[in-house]
Amino acid sequence: MTEQWATREEQVYLSLVAKCRVPPYIRRMQTSLHIMALVESLESEAIGARITATEFYKKERAVYIILKKDKARLALGLRYHPAGAGLFLVPASKIRVETKEKPRSIFSLEEGCITAVAQLGFDRIISVTVEKTDGRSHLLFEALGPNGNLWHLNDSFGMLASLRRKSFTIGERYQPPPLPDKLDPREVTAGSIGSAMNDQTLQSVSAVLAKTVHGFGRTLAREVVARADCDGLSVDACDEAACMRLAQQIKETVGQFRGASGGQLYDHPDGVEVYPFRLKTSAQTATKFKTLSLATLAMCDLKRSGREEADDEKRLLGAVDRQLKKLTRRLAKVEEDLKTAVDFERYKRTGELLQINFDRLRTGLDNITVDDVFDDKGETISIKLDPALAPRQNVEAYFKKFRKGRDGEQLLKRRLEITKGEISAITEIQAALHSNFESALKRYEQELTALGGRPGGGQAEQTVRLPYREYLLTTGLRLLVGRDGADNDRTTFDHARPYELWFHAQQCPGSHVVLKFPNKSFVPSKAEVEEAAAVAAYHSKARNDSLVPIVYTERRYVRKPRKAKPGLVTLQREKSIMVAPRPPLTK
Repeated sequence: MTEQWATREEQVYLSLVAKCRVPPYIRRMQTSLHIMALVESLESEAIGARITATEFYKKERAVYIILKKDKARLALGLRYHPAGAGLFLVPASKIRVETKEKPRSIFSLEEGCITAVAQLGFDRIISVTVEKTDGRSHLLFEALGPNGNLWHLNDSFGMLASLRRKSFTIGERYQPPPLPDKLDPREVTAGSIGSAMNDQTLQSVSAVLAKTVHGFGRTLAREVVARADCDGLSVDACDEAACMRLAQQIKETVGQFRGASGGQLYDHPDGVEVYPFRLKTSAQTATKFKTLSLATLAMCDLKRSGREEADDEKRLLGAVDRQLKKLTRRLAKVEEDLKTAVDFERYKRTGELLQINFDRLRTGLDNITVDDVFDDKGETISIKLDPALAPRQNVEAYFKKFRKGRDGEQLLKRRLEITKGEISAITEIQAALHSNFESALKRYEQELTALGGRPGGGQAEQTVRLPYREYLLTTGLRLLVGRDGADNDRTTFDHARPYELWFHAQQCPGSHVVLKFPNKSFVPSKAEVEEAAAVAAYHSKARNDSLVPIVYTERRYVRKPRKAKPGLVTLQREKSIMVAPRPPLTK
């Protein structure tokens, strides 16, 4: 009964895919040969097993069908993560789930019994027949790498539910993905190999095999060529004898997958792969596993781990590059503002000329012409006046413009100094990351966390929540304002350097505030200290008071007593300042 069903469904499958085509060669983590070996394992270990649970982890992009047969607990797992995808049957105890999400049950398969297993069309698709008291259905595993999926089909192969595909018609017959137009390695002949060589423009025999033989990639093709004594043979020189050796070796390789008794994992420079035998063409020592499925599981974990490390490096380097570009743009803007700043000395001279001619000023005048005593030529100039202002007010208006321009230039020069310091610091971090990434991670953990999240964050949903809000002072210095309680402690002790200044409202609940420095030798101005203190006052319970006492000291003199409540600290060498609460500038 089982064999008849499998043959009928395989015939239907082949008829459907006969019209479909996909690009000829795609490097895969798991091939149809691996799936063929897995089917053998399922036939011997899973038929007769009872499904005790189904576990779907959306963030992990994985689903596990938990089986119980005799005393053994097994997991038929499908992973479709871009960094590590595969289908495998392993002891349930070998499954490690890193996410904290609770697993979801799917398809209501509990208490179902597995009665048949089949590989469809020599593709990376396995059909698992499940018998329950209410009837028979099929689980269809599409082990298509990151595009993998799991279907629940009725006994007529009609679609009931899908793990990933949202749009389909209930009861409509399942349509398989396209099958590549390649040679079946179970049925290759010297003639079909010869035809493949004649039709190809490639110069390498292994490249032809990788492109034309189903389930073969570059590594396996090179292995077959070496075992067939065809190394160094060009496509044109591949005669009938060579084609016979290649065909024979391909069939022997298929036989080794059929009778796989173990697995060997190879971590090549260009990827991680598993095979049921030792590769003669690899100088690397393989990691051995009891089964091919255990090796496949390890391959998924290793690929994902390597991908996450690569993602970390790429993400952090990108964050540093973006910050450097941002600071460079800020520097150019400040320099441009300095060049185009108003000539504030001109306002001072104008005010002094008005003082010299004060007896000529009258309320209601809109301008006055005076001799420019500051000009060597002694020319006259016309000075605009506000007719609504008294003479003294018009004079003071020009001196006010002078003071504002002078202070503005000083502020721009301070911003220029701070921005150059930040560019120097971020350039140092960038060079350290390129020189020794792991060492730089430890040395600049605070800075990198602020730029792009803590290493290991990975994708957006895993980004670390920072314990502070960040603002900028008028001069461009960064200000970290702790959120509350434990966040205050983390802001102070995890994100502040010992030489940076720490602020807090005196004898009043409030946020821990840290004034960040571009470098260790930086000395904040009195105005910067007052502005930071005003923000600390604003983020305290005394926000509505007219004046608030604020204590500040270097972070090195802030201590956390043992068993103290969150946010509670002791200080040494602190100073005090009275300021009016003021909200921070937006970042």
